[in-house]
Amino acid sequence: MPAKLRRILLVILMVISSTIGHAQSTSIHVEPGTYSLNQILKILKKEGIQLAYSSDRLPDLTFSLRQEYNEVHKLFEQLSKESDLRITFRGSQYLITYPTGENLSIRGAISDATSGEVLIGAAVYAMNLESGVTSNNYGYYSLQLPKGKHVLRTNYIGYETRIDTIDITDRNQVRNISLIPKTEVLNEVIVSAYEPDLNIESTIPGVNTINLNTRGQIPYFLGEVDVLQGATLLPGINTLGEDANGLSVRGGNVDQNLILLDESTIYNPNHLYGLISIFNPEAVNKIEIMKGFIPASYGGRSSSVMTIHQKEGDYDSYHITGGIGIVSARLIAEGPIKKDVSSFIISSRQSLFDLTLDANSTNYFQDFNAKTNWKINPKNTFYLSGYLGNDRSTNVFETDRIWGNRNLSMRWNHLFGQRVFANFSAIYSQYDYRITQPREAASFIGQSNIIDYTIKTDWGFVLNNHNEFNFGGSTSLHRLIPGSRVPYDENSSADTVILNKEYGLEQAIYLSHKANYDKVKIEYGLRVSSLFNVGPADVYIYEDGNPRADENIVDTITYEPYKLAHSYYGFEPRASFVYQWAKNVSTKLSFTRTYQYLHLISNTVTPTPTDIWKLSDQHIKPTESNHYSLGLFYNFDDNNYEAFVDGYYKTLSNLVEYKNGADLLFNENPETELVSGDGRNYGIEFFLKKNKGKLTGWTSYTLSRSELRVDDPFESINNGQFFPSNFDRKHDISVVGVYELTKRLFTSVSFNYNSGRPYTRPVGKYTYEDIQVPRFENRNQGRLPAYHRMDLSIKWHTKNIKPDGTPKRFNDYWTVNIYNVYGKKNVYSYVFEENEDGETQVTPYTVIDTIIPSLSYHFKF
Repeated sequence: MPAKLRRILLVILMVISSTIGHAQSTSIHVEPGTYSLNQILKILKKEGIQLAYSSDRLPDLTFSLRQEYNEVHKLFEQLSKESDLRITFRGSQYLITYPTGENLSIRGAISDATSGEVLIGAAVYAMNLESGVTSNNYGYYSLQLPKGKHVLRTNYIGYETRIDTIDITDRNQVRNISLIPKTEVLNEVIVSAYEPDLNIESTIPGVNTINLNTRGQIPYFLGEVDVLQGATLLPGINTLGEDANGLSVRGGNVDQNLILLDESTIYNPNHLYGLISIFNPEAVNKIEIMKGFIPASYGGRSSSVMTIHQKEGDYDSYHITGGIGIVSARLIAEGPIKKDVSSFIISSRQSLFDLTLDANSTNYFQDFNAKTNWKINPKNTFYLSGYLGNDRSTNVFETDRIWGNRNLSMRWNHLFGQRVFANFSAIYSQYDYRITQPREAASFIGQSNIIDYTIKTDWGFVLNNHNEFNFGGSTSLHRLIPGSRVPYDENSSADTVILNKEYGLEQAIYLSHKANYDKVKIEYGLRVSSLFNVGPADVYIYEDGNPRADENIVDTITYEPYKLAHSYYGFEPRASFVYQWAKNVSTKLSFTRTYQYLHLISNTVTPTPTDIWKLSDQHIKPTESNHYSLGLFYNFDDNNYEAFVDGYYKTLSNLVEYKNGADLLFNENPETELVSGDGRNYGIEFFLKKNKGKLTGWTSYTLSRSELRVDDPFESINNGQFFPSNFDRKHDISVVGVYELTKRLFTSVSFNYNSGRPYTRPVGKYTYEDIQVPRFENRNQGRLPAYHRMDLSIKWHTKNIKPDGTPKRFNDYWTVNIYNVYGKKNVYSYVFEENEDGETQVTPYTVIDTIIPSLSYHFKF
């Protein structure tokens, strides 16, 4: 052997013997037993062994030691035999590594173990890596993990937490996860944030999720379980009153909320003029209201986004669910078309009697939901869902009003490889109304509608557990018939008025990035939107230097079909930043810019079902909103309590306001009655919720202002100064409590207080052609009295266990509700009229002025 080679081998042997000698000379004491890798490393540290490793790079391994270990190298030999751990001695310490290589992907869907219904927003968490993801709006998740064994925790509100130990070996592993409901109950409303930990970690501040799984039930009007009624008990959300359509979110108008039912736009979410929502609770999976930060995938409205996902139907067995109360009866059928492959759900609701809101009218409503799903294979799922709803109101003068929504959505979900998810949708949305007035001399038939045809696609790319990209786009063709009026018959003196149809192409593309690290989480993106007004259209040109008025029209430009008449573009940056001070405390800062191209035109202070929609055009600019929020979020007592304080400031420009004395009913030139204004909404929201125990519930308080300014060169309002908007309520307090008396008996109470909304007071009157005409002061300088109401509910479940201890297939419960417990006569508005002596008489108008008890029955089998 050459001398040089002998010297090299001698050095190697000396290093090896030195390493072995050190290991052999290092004594330890480890008793037999079962230990996690983390426990073993802690014991070795206490024994004085110097270790080098990265905890987030080591898997959560468990070892069963059958003998006592006194030498560290023998323990390490055992650990290496039972796992892929690599242990080497370098310098004066042991280096412990795990051969992760390239991360592998595990993906799949999270669903209800009993029905197969997908669970939206469920959390999947790799406990050993301290990282996780949530399922998207279609129930899918994708998680990047190193090769080897991992412990996954999956949890969702109302379901048992699931712990799985999995071995990742395949490059593209599909693992569907099913969760077991904590209790088999019927659907009611519970208001919550995301999963408790995600309330702190989510990059979306100011979001509330309304789930339909709880044994207790908050009180509802006439016992009708209603998600929108539940939403008004949350901070920053209210209405103009009991008989008013839509929601006001953080001081915004009702048309500033984007309401999506399975991605299809809902233009009127209410039955009975706002007393009951159109969403049948037994047909709804989940509702989410985003009123702070709005992700880049959504746009077109200035205040909030509300997403409603219908149930998919049970993939395993057939069920009938229903109920009957003094207002309506409903029935839901669901089950598999082909077990574990396809399912359906059909629901119908019908008012039982002609409901009288006052002495002059009767009302009824109906709605129908249907959805079917087909899991073509693990990578492809097809959905088809639809909604049809109608309201009808008839008064003593035989005036007949009919209005409703019609919606159809077709969706295809596809998984591309390990990390890419895509959704493709084709959507039809329609809202229309019809008025028939047969008895007046000028009897007429009037109608209006809006129809949307939309195609859209959304993509998600999971780079790793810390980074996710989302991108996509949409195109919507808006077709509006603002209104038409034709004589009822040949004896009518009414004129024929047919307003010009409007056509607009609204488009958007977006890109966003979510970064999720230990203490810092960021979501940011950009949405680029546009509106193209296209023909056929007649556009009036008004004389420069003069207000828009009929007498100032100087020309009319006619655009042929599909010819571009006007266009707008909007660049909408979005960003949200979360800093997590500790596991249960975080600060969230966000900014959202949106453009709104559709506007609700109303002839009354409070929105009604017969208001019309109008596109932005040459005369009406899109509304631009800039929303800033800053909040502190805190969970304590092992997530038994969750709390937040969230402040916001929002500026709005190009708001549609009305001239004093504006007349918009069947107006051929509505722009002559409209002016442009600016707005500012600001406030701070407080929220405290108790999640566990016999007593659950929440308390919320909002201190806010909503103000407008119209400083038009031709017609300013209130001298161009800021004044309260119709939705300005300084104080908003809600208290909700649900108490479990027994396992089958619950009682609940809710209390709501709002500052009175603004109104415009008459300060005098004058005579014009023998007609008394009121003279008003500055707009919205008066205040109605404060609104407050308390409701009670008692809910009793019948026995759902057989004598032999097995569960019954048939489950039912009864609910007793008392609405307006102390009979408060809340003032909705004032009526100013002359008495016989010619004096002005002020009469408060109240929608509900008495206690209203109700009884309802619900069942499922």
